[in-house]
Amino acid sequence: MKRIVTSAIFFLLLGCCDLQAQHPGMKTIPAGTYKPLMKTVADEITVGSFLLDEKPVTNAQFKAFTDARAEWSPTRVKALFADNQYLQHWDSSGAWTDEIDLMPVVYVSWFAAKAYCSWLGKRLPTLDEWEYAAAGKPEPGQNISSTETLILNWYSRMSGENHLSGSIYRNEYGLWDMHGLVWEWVYDFNRVVSNDDSRNSEEIPSGLFCGSASLNSAGASDYASFIRYAFRGSITGNYTMRRLGFRCAQSVQQ
Repeated sequence: MKRIVTSAIFFLLLGCCDLQAQHPGMKTIPAGTYKPLMKTVADEITVGSFLLDEKPVTNAQFKAFTDARAEWSPTRVKALFADNQYLQHWDSSGAWTDEIDLMPVVYVSWFAAKAYCSWLGKRLPTLDEWEYAAAGKPEPGQNISSTETLILNWYSRMSGENHLSGSIYRNEYGLWDMHGLVWEWVYDFNRVVSNDDSRNSEEIPSGLFCGSASLNSAGASDYASFIRYAFRGSITGNYTMRRLGFRCAQSVQQ
């Protein structure tokens, strides 16, 4: 029996390695469950296995997309698909440098992020997929006491400088910077509804901590998640912001 179990684990790991070899730059996220923020959704949500980009998409990667698909360039994108802040840091950054290449692309709309992922034969992760993958614990040896502490420290210094994609921390799934670098678009971000425009408050909605927000919460003290969900509810698909980027996902063939 022990030999059978060991063999099963070996072939499962081998399958994950094969998938990642076919999709460089992506990590296989195993199927599992996670507890959503709001109890009204479900006590636990099951998420099937999928692939997710190891790091947020960089300026260099997105530039290759706009070069190939000129309709998504800053000068040609339609207002319906991106507001007037779209990729504004490309103009204000001065000379293009290797460092800018490796920073996560920001000021990018949901429509543009979705188009980029489709261009590569991928898609944006769902909210459930992203939350499940982001809940992975930090790998040992990174001097991070908890993910929640890392997130709250990040929220307190959001006006600081940008960092390179893949420079903050890596979690147990091999994913870099699910928290602590940029907010990230998800496919169904507008499942959460709010009336606040977060761009007027350093990208954190002011109504987040109202008492009613925590009544049906799975964790009333999980302020980090409250902020993330409220942020998603405050934006629309054509919005672009200084700390908003994305990464792509891909379904696993069953």
